[in-house]
Amino acid sequence: MTVFHSEKGKTYNKKKILIWVLIVLGFCAIEFPGIFLVRERVYPFIFGLPFLYGYIFCCWGYMCGVLFYAYKTSWGKTTFFKKNRNQHGENK
Repeated sequence: MTVFHSEKGKTYNKKKILIWVLIVLGFCAIEFPGIFLVRERVYPFIFGLPFLYGYIFCCWGYMCGVLFYAYKTSWGKTTFFKKNRNQHGENK
């Protein structure tokens, strides 16, 4: 596993960078402004649906795939809440 170090001493994993890039690309595809050019077209059909519905369906599937990959690779494994709290919510 390759780890990158920044000037501030933070470490970056290749998989984390890849997942972030895939997520950003997915959001860019969903928010693609070229949709306005084909807003009143029904043809071509994708999966038997009008173009826009098929396009959004494909983008949705892509994003689900990226998030499933992120889940399987334990992306964001660090915990948000501290585990060393007792029953009353106080630190040990």
